[in-house]
Amino acid sequence: MKNTLISLLIATASASALAVKVPFKNNDLMKKEVIGNYANMALLNYQDSLSGALDLQLQIRKFTKSAASNAQDAMKQFEMTKDAWAKNARMPYGQSEIFRFYNGPIDFEPVDDGVITHLEAIGFEGVEGLLNAWPLDEFYIDYVKEDADAGLINDRSIKLTADVITSMNEREGEKNISTGYHAIEFLLWGQDRSLETAGTRPYTDFVNGGTAKNQDRRREYLSLLADVLVDHLRSVTSQWDVKADNYRKEFLNRNTDNVLADIFTSMISMAGDELKSERIENAFLLEDQEEEHSCFSDMTINDIYTNALGVKNIYLGEYKAFNFDLSVEGKGIDTLVAYTNPELDKKIKAEFKTLFTAINFFYAKENGKAVIGNIAIPFDRAITENKDEVQAIIDSLGNLDELLREAAVELGLELDL
Repeated sequence: MKNTLISLLIATASASALAVKVPFKNNDLMKKEVIGNYANMALLNYQDSLSGALDLQLQIRKFTKSAASNAQDAMKQFEMTKDAWAKNARMPYGQSEIFRFYNGPIDFEPVDDGVITHLEAIGFEGVEGLLNAWPLDEFYIDYVKEDADAGLINDRSIKLTADVITSMNEREGEKNISTGYHAIEFLLWGQDRSLETAGTRPYTDFVNGGTAKNQDRRREYLSLLADVLVDHLRSVTSQWDVKADNYRKEFLNRNTDNVLADIFTSMISMAGDELKSERIENAFLLEDQEEEHSCFSDMTINDIYTNALGVKNIYLGEYKAFNFDLSVEGKGIDTLVAYTNPELDKKIKAEFKTLFTAINFFYAKENGKAVIGNIAIPFDRAITENKDEVQAIIDSLGNLDELLREAAVELGLELDL
């Protein structure tokens, strides 16, 4: 009986000891687990984005081949290509934008601070501006309603190559976009001049003897865009590969608080300045569809959803691939926040719920549930006809920005924001 009592006392004492929190600043193991899981999410998200880009590349090849011969399936293949852009290519990439804002591989630029990083040592170039720059001046690439001869496509003195179209990106201004998702979007949909439909470019713009002119160069340009997109995504993905001498290796060996500060910088920048202000509020206040993100395809609601989901992914430590059956589930930022301030963690999670309820308003419903990707109210209509609902998204993102800043303070992180 005495031995049993002693055993119970020891067990109780051990349980009490476990219940006492180790000061957060000393819990480096927990931080490393969160950071390691973050790196796994980055890799899977970019692999998913690359898979979608490869599918888009394949569909573009099939379409341009059928358009060149005016095959019977050209129109059908054109629609399949647009579908690949909107779903397989864009849905994962929109989530991957959360890995911006701290000079990682996607938006890397050398810094003259006396420290040679891995990316600087190999002469790596960030490709975000070549992948997703917007808004885009249509006439820089192709004909517009006002000028049938506009654009690189209609200037036959310019030889179209991957190097040429890459070098032309933002050459004479930030809206002179010549590569990336939105250049492909414009070539597939054309200008959007209606609140009722997206752009209505006919597939015959790519068919010899069809509508417009220089159909051969339009096919060539579209194919080059797909190739460049894949190459750029490959370069970024490789920097997150496991067991390689790359950015990931350096990332995992850095000071944990500095890495966490970078992660919080990306979450706050995306929720606040980028998504709330640049991508929603500008178009909302100006009531200008030219300021929306995917203005040609009317897929801006998907952009908003996936960008917001990217923030949520990192907070919860979860990523589910869109193009294949793989997922990452591990310790997220919420683990750290809940460890230091459980009530704040609950507030942040509640705000995510509020945010996605607001975004889901714009999707079609099936049995009362939003069908993600099936946009019922496009953004260009919403900014004039559904102001209260758009404002609800803006307000929630503003709240999320503030809560994440509060969480960073709780964790003792110093942010340059």
